[in-house]
Amino acid sequence: MSFRGRNIIKSNGLEGKHRILLIDSDAGQYHKGLVSSLRECNVIVEADQGKTCEFFLRNDIDLVLLDHFGDSSCTELLQFFKYVNPAVPVIIVTRCGSEELAVSVFRLGARDYFKKPLVMCELKRSIRAALGINHVTEGLGKDPQSPWNSIFRAIRYINKNYTSRIKLSEIAKEAGKSISCFERTFKKETGITFTMYVNRLRISSAIKMLREDGLSMSDIAFACGFTNQFHFTRMFKKIMNASPMAYRKSLHRKSLLPTLKGKKVEPSE
Repeated sequence: MSFRGRNIIKSNGLEGKHRILLIDSDAGQYHKGLVSSLRECNVIVEADQGKTCEFFLRNDIDLVLLDHFGDSSCTELLQFFKYVNPAVPVIIVTRCGSEELAVSVFRLGARDYFKKPLVMCELKRSIRAALGINHVTEGLGKDPQSPWNSIFRAIRYINKNYTSRIKLSEIAKEAGKSISCFERTFKKETGITFTMYVNRLRISSAIKMLREDGLSMSDIAFACGFTNQFHFTRMFKKIMNASPMAYRKSLHRKSLLPTLKGKKVEPSE
């Protein structure tokens, strides 16, 4: 499927390092500056907010830059991103912001907030910090007791192994914490429980597989890390408000807007 209006810009051959989804009809004014200076990143520009939900579900995105402009509110998309994958940082940019908007987006889980015209050095610094570039290449080791450092290691481990039968005990060990301490810290830093985080990753992976007609529901369930099809179907319904089969049919009908869009976020899950 083609995504008209999308421009994938790859930075000096570093494909797949960090993928930034830039949702802004006015992105042309600053995306080139991001590409030239953030050599660790690929920048994907999407001017059409209506297509971003499906693209986010079907692709691995490391950070979202989301524009708020006039009647085109960013809050609904922000809720969608944070519900599907709360570990993906979302940075809001706006030309018509307000104190009320800033408070609202931070409550919904935005990582940072910038008013236009942008101060590029500050935006790039925020992007690097949110992606963990500073943590990985500069920060890790300087402050090993930082809660984010331990959770970052855990998230990195989960993202690589969520399709296997990972256990809470092994993730806690990776983070260097007891199970109870890890659970508390993980929810505090991400706004979601470890179990729900893993399940949302698995469902995001399942959504991509549902495009393949040759894969059965049990095939998809096991490939995503679920122990049985019943658990997979139940979790899919909980997160997507539709069964896997119904969602697959909606793709065949070219109903591209995910059923999750507009669903109220429940950070306490």
